[in-house]
Amino acid sequence: MTQQVRRTLGRLPVLAGVILLAGVNGALASSAATDPASPPKAPLQGASPARQTLANTCVFPDPVGERPVTMDVQATLPKVVQTGKPVQVKDFSVTFTLGEGTLGALTEVAGEAKIELMATREDKKAQIPVTLEIPATKVPATGELKLVATGKVPDIMATRPGELRLTTGVPSLALTAAQPEAPRNPITCKQAPDQDTKLGSVTMLEMGIAKPKTAKPGQKPGAGTHATNEDPPPDAVFPLQPFESQGTSSVKKLGAFVRLTPSFIFNAFYYLYPAPPHRSTGSTILPPSKMTILGFGFVPINGTMELLPADYKTGNTVIDVETMLHGDTTTTATLRLELFGKLKDLTINGVPLDVGDNCMTSEPIVLNLRGPNWNAFTGGVLRTDPNDPEAAYQGFTLPKFSGCGVKENLDSLLSGMGSGPDNQACIGVNQVGLPWEAERKCPNTDPPVGRR
Repeated sequence: MTQQVRRTLGRLPVLAGVILLAGVNGALASSAATDPASPPKAPLQGASPARQTLANTCVFPDPVGERPVTMDVQATLPKVVQTGKPVQVKDFSVTFTLGEGTLGALTEVAGEAKIELMATREDKKAQIPVTLEIPATKVPATGELKLVATGKVPDIMATRPGELRLTTGVPSLALTAAQPEAPRNPITCKQAPDQDTKLGSVTMLEMGIAKPKTAKPGQKPGAGTHATNEDPPPDAVFPLQPFESQGTSSVKKLGAFVRLTPSFIFNAFYYLYPAPPHRSTGSTILPPSKMTILGFGFVPINGTMELLPADYKTGNTVIDVETMLHGDTTTTATLRLELFGKLKDLTINGVPLDVGDNCMTSEPIVLNLRGPNWNAFTGGVLRTDPNDPEAAYQGFTLPKFSGCGVKENLDSLLSGMGSGPDNQACIGVNQVGLPWEAERKCPNTDPPVGRR
């Protein structure tokens, strides 16, 4: 066993049994505090803060009538939950902002709010009613009134693995003068159209016994692979903590830069052989990534890109990852991925472009990534580099597209805009629970503050 492994095992916990995915779409925003102006709470271990702002129109008693009401929804969502166990949404609050004069002559109000969360997994949906209390709140003489409603979200149960999406429904309010208490006046609302109501998502992982892969070094793991007499077995196999990953990609032909939706690597193992290369294996599910680019240098294009495994036609979305570790005390890691790219939800200059459900790269995107100073237990950065001495690691080629278009064939249009060589990719990998240090993070992974 190398000195590096001994030192690492001395300071890092190693799971001795089942390895669980810790993952959720990482595009959740800032704070879980009840006051939007207050600093965000530190997220719970294995949880992420979620926040959204939605516009509504609510009908107040005469003579006020319809008024706009903004609601700021905040919560803490678990990253992963085992199927059959409850999904618990913590720190749930809704801050309603009412314009000046909305409540007439009232000087202090209290009441409750009701709202429904929608839990969706694939085509299955369930409504989760939530009742929130609004404590006595002074109505300012001038300016906006903010009413902070808090309450407990009922536990959500899911029995099948996959992504569980949570969206926020229409609120209703019941307000009254705080002193003396009087019957609460019902206030109905409707959401403004064309809003993204997704609060966040939770990865549901089916419990199972994680088993080490049996492929030999340099051989892709899979059914029927095994070590032979000519290939010595590893000296040791270490189960690893789950990892989270962030990434970026650039498309040279478009001059485009895309931040990939964060994802997670689970069921991970480290194989220590008598001599390098050693290797680590794991599995991941890559969430769809939003992209905004300029086609032909001036046409704004928005859409979603999915990266899928080679056997995606069977319904599989799990991608096997095998990283080769070339060294002991200082390790350079290499990774090869073959993924199909799928385009959907495209708009060009704001106009929807119906590409259909089968707009795919005609062949897999081949990514050869390399990273120096890799730590098998904590992660690092894997990337292409135009200055790499080996051509395979200098960039990747985006293949032509096929199957695009419902009313007309769009293959040539999309291929002409984006397909071609010399594109770049970067993936940062970090053990779940550790801070994202610079040596494990790709440049420009975080969007500018104004876009978060």
